[in-house]
Amino acid sequence: MRNIFQTGITTILTTIFLSINYLTPAQANLTFDDVEIDQKQVVATAMPLSYLQENSGYKLMILEQHSNERPCWRESETKLYPILVEPLLLNFNFAGICRQATDNNGYSIRVDGNDLSMSHRLILENVGDEIKLFGISLRGDKNLIGRTRGLSDGMMKIFLEPGWKFTKRSDREKVLNHFYFSYDSFAAKQDAVEQKIAEIEAQIPDFLELDDNLNRE
Repeated sequence: MRNIFQTGITTILTTIFLSINYLTPAQANLTFDDVEIDQKQVVATAMPLSYLQENSGYKLMILEQHSNERPCWRESETKLYPILVEPLLLNFNFAGICRQATDNNGYSIRVDGNDLSMSHRLILENVGDEIKLFGISLRGDKNLIGRTRGLSDGMMKIFLEPGWKFTKRSDREKVLNHFYFSYDSFAAKQDAVEQKIAEIEAQIPDFLELDDNLNRE
C-alpha cells in the first residue's frame, strides 16, 4: 500500500513543481462571503515533499469530491493514526468530478466572517510526532487549525481543531473555487460549553441521578 500512496504523491508533486503559475495571491476583498459545504466531501492533507530529492517538509493540499461519479481519493482503512490519503484523481480526467487546491490561490483563513487572506498565511510544521497546520499573522501570531494525529511517510489527513470547518468563498451569490478554513468563535465557545456539560454529567454517579428523580416525584 505504501508504494501506491508514494506513486500518487510523486505524480502530484511533479505536476505542481513543473507547472508555471502566473496567478497572483488572492486579493483581500471585504465583500467576499462564504457558503457552507459538506464536510465529508472535502479533505485537507499534508503532502510530504521528501519524494523530490531537493525538497523537504510538507505541502498543504485540499481535495474536494464535487460529484459522485468517481471517488477522488481513498483513505486508509486502518483505525491507527495518521490516516493516509491516496489521491485517485490522478488516474482519470477529474474535470467536473474532483477539485484540488495546492497554494494560497486556492485556500485561506476566515475568522468570524473576516477574510484574512492578506494578513495570514497557512503553514505546516512537524511538531513532535505529528504535522500541525497553523495560521500565522504578519506579526507572527500563531493559531492551531488542524493536525495529522501521527506521522508517516505518506500523504496524511489533517483533522481540524474544534471550531474550525471548511467553507467556500462566494462573490455576489456566485460560489468560487476557493476554500476557507473558517472559524466561528461564538460557535466554538458553545461547543466547548456543551462538551464541558457532557463531561460533568458523565461523572455524576447513577445513585445521585436516581435520588434526584425521586425528589422530583
